[in-house]
Formats: sequence, C-alpha cells, structure tokens
Amino acid sequence: MTVPLHRVRNYEELEGAQGREVFFRPQRYCTTDLYPLHCEVLLSLRGRERPGALLDVSQNGAAFEWPDGIPVAVGDHLETLAVRFDDHEPYRGEARVGSVRNLNGTRVVGVSFEGPLLPIDGILELRSVKAFAQSGPPPALWRTQGQERFKALVSDLRLYLEDWEPQLRRLESELPWHVLHGEGSPARAALIEKLRKTMAVEIVAFADEIDAASRGASPAETKAMMHWSRRHLHHLLMQAPSMHRAANKPFGYPGDYEVMRFIYEKPFEGPTLFAKAISLSFDQTRASCAVRSRKDLIKSELTALLASSPRPLRILAIASGPAQELLELFAERPEMRAPVEIILFDQDKGALAYAYRRLKPVVDPLQPHVKMIYLNDSIKRLIRDSTLFEPFGAFDLIYSVGLFDYLRTATAVGLARNLVRCVAPGGRALIANMVPENPSRWYLEYHLDWWLMYRTRAELLDIAERAAPGTRLRVLEEQSGINPFVEIQRE
Repeated sequence: MTVPLHRVRNYEELEGAQGREVFFRPQRYCTTDLYPLHCEVLLSLRGRERPGALLDVSQNGAAFEWPDGIPVAVGDHLETLAVRFDDHEPYRGEARVGSVRNLNGTRVVGVSFEGPLLPIDGILELRSVKAFAQSGPPPALWRTQGQERFKALVSDLRLYLEDWEPQLRRLESELPWHVLHGEGSPARAALIEKLRKTMAVEIVAFADEIDAASRGASPAETKAMMHWSRRHLHHLLMQAPSMHRAANKPFGYPGDYEVMRFIYEKPFEGPTLFAKAISLSFDQTRASCAVRSRKDLIKSELTALLASSPRPLRILAIASGPAQELLELFAERPEMRAPVEIILFDQDKGALAYAYRRLKPVVDPLQPHVKMIYLNDSIKRLIRDSTLFEPFGAFDLIYSVGLFDYLRTATAVGLARNLVRCVAPGGRALIANMVPENPSRWYLEYHLDWWLMYRTRAELLDIAERAAPGTRLRVLEEQSGINPFVEIQRE
C-alpha cells in the first residue's frame, strides 16, 4: 500500500500572500493607542514652528492636522518636521507629503519621513512607563492599624499549611490510587484518622482563635482584615471542593444541597491529598458539626414522634435540602407503627431530585405506610403566601433547620406565623437559627462570603412569641451548642 505524500506548498501559496507579491506596511498607531503620551507634530513653516495635532504615526510616516492658512499639496517637500511625545522628540528631519484630505472640515496631511525610521518600539516603551507612573502604587486594601493578633494568627496559619503541603505531596506520591481516592481501605481509614487527630485539630484551633481575634472590629477594619486573610489563605483554602463550591455559589447561595452533601457524606474530598486534608479539617469546625448535630436533633424528634403516635401523622420539612435526617431515619426503621405523610419543600429542584433518588430505596419497603411529597416552589412564595400548604391539611410537626438564618426579623416573624397556622392542635414547629457566638464566622464570612442573620436564644424566643403569642415555647439545644431550635407547640 502506497502512503500518499502531503504536497509541500510553496511559500507564496501560504495564507496571507497573494501569488508572488511581497508587501509590508509598518503598523500605524493612533494617538489613543499611545495614551497617556501627549503626541504632536512641529512644522517649520515661514520662519517659525507651528504645532499640529498628531492623528497617527508609524515607523516611516505620520498623519496630522495641517495649520490653517498655509497651502499644501501632494508631493510637497517639508524641510523640517519634528514628531514629539511629551518632551521626547524621536524624529526631526525632512518629510514628503503623500496625501491631503478633508476630515470634518480639517485638512489632514499624511507624510513619509525622508530621514531615519521612527523608533516606534521606544515610544511604546515610554507609553508603558508613563502609564505605570500615573497608575500610582497598588491600593493596600489589607492595611489597617492594629489587629496585630488577627494578622499574626492568619500569617501563622498560612505557614502551618505551607509546611503541610509538601509533606502531603510526598506522601501522596508513595500511596496507590485506592488509598487516596477509593473506599474501604484500612490504609485510607488510618490516613484519615491520623489527619483528623493532627492537622485538623490544629486548623480548627487556629480557626477558633482567628475568629475570636476578629470580633469587635469596625466595618473599615473588617474590610481590611478580610483582604489580609484572603491574600494569605484563600488560595490554600479554596483547594477543598466544599470550600470552593460554597465560595463560588453556582446556585446563587452558599449552602446548597451539594455543600450539605460534603458535610454529611464527603468530608475527605479533593483532587490532591492536601485538598482532602483541608476539606477534612474544615469539616471538623463547629459550624460543620452544627449542621450534622441539628440533623441528629431533628432525626431524634422524628423518631420519638413516630414511635409514640398510634394515629396517622403529617410532617412538613421547610427548605429540606438533601433530607439526610429522613434517609437515616427510614434506613433504621424496619416497620412503621402508623401511616405518615411527609412533604419536602425546597426551591431547588436538584435538591428534591437528589432527595428522591436516595429516599426511594429506603421508603419503598415501608409502603403503604409512608407517603412522600416533593414540593418545589420559591422561597418568595413561601414567605408571602400564607395558604401555600392549606391543600395538605394540618401538620403534626413542621421543621426548618437552615432557612431562618437568612431572614430579616420581620420576615422571620411573618413566616413563623404562617407555619404555626399550619400546625395541628397539639402539634409543633421547630425553627433553628445559628447564634452569634458561632466560632466559624471568620472563614464563613471572610473566605466564603457566607453571611447569616445570627440570633441569640432570647431573640429566637422573641420571634416565636411574636409569631404565636400564647403558645408553649422552649429552646432545644443540639450538640454543637451554636444552632439551637425554638419549639412552638400549639395547645
């Protein structure tokens, strides 16, 4: 078999040429291209120098405005023409007129230099230097007086992480893929446990100290401290997929169901061992622990309710996300004492679809005693429409674990009032809210732009009292101590 040879093309056949013609025209630069240089032409005419506004220039010519009252024609020889850029005059010599045209009432003359070529590269370099000089020093957005402890702790954490990174890179090169990225390996379990007890413990301690040092700063100081923290740490923290997703907010908000999945199911994730270690470390902070422990509290309340009631029950989960508490609950219950109907409300269809995929295998064996309804609608309608859940009847339990952290007080009171109206006599509403002493606020706010409406327990009780006066109220504490619930019970 003969392999066809590719024909070698002649140079003049290459794209950009026409036949055997060779043509080159030096690049022309408009005065706007040369900003911030001041560009002008000086003409020696009738015994004195006259300035003309430069329009464009190249190595071998220029175009400029011709002075009024002076005749000019194509082919005229100019004895002396100078081109000036600020105080620099790279060309002074003879020139010949090549074109004369009228542009908006102004005569524009094009000339070719008859002396040496204009050193255009030097002009461009001068332009760059002047632009740099005019720009001034970069703004020191990170600079603030005081806050030495905060700055020192952030700097120390950076050095601590930078010491770990090459060490973990070396270990990564020695370990097989299944230990780093697989499941069920004894070596992987030992690796995770080692990192949890060493690196993660230190990072959590750093995070708590940095958070404490950041408290009480003024708004101006806070802005500078955020820049300081990001300059030092952001490129390291963002290697963790959970941190990166929360910071970049692909759905428009930080705590989407995928971020919750990292906290519930995937604490040791990332493309490198260092990224996995960062992910694991911040999974151990109090905020992440609160997400899991508030889930455990709801799961415990649901378990007790299902075990104690011989009659059919109806339950509503607000902003249900991945519904981890229900997955664990039904996976552990071989049978149901009474029928239960559960409505999962979320504005994210992806979250509901994910919850459906996971819940179906554990709910199907419990049929016909468990009915799941996946309700997709906007948070805006949830807040404004007091009749949204009327078609489903009254509920024995309504719970919200993360939504009220984002609501202003007036909105929180209104939504709580609407939810309590949906509670059956003897039923309860459980509403969670993070408290201000959450020690994870530094990285949530400074690195993830994750801002919550923190409330004290007294403020949470006040919202419940205003929403449902005369009901029985109490605070339920989850294990982390920073994400309490207010329980509103109807008589």
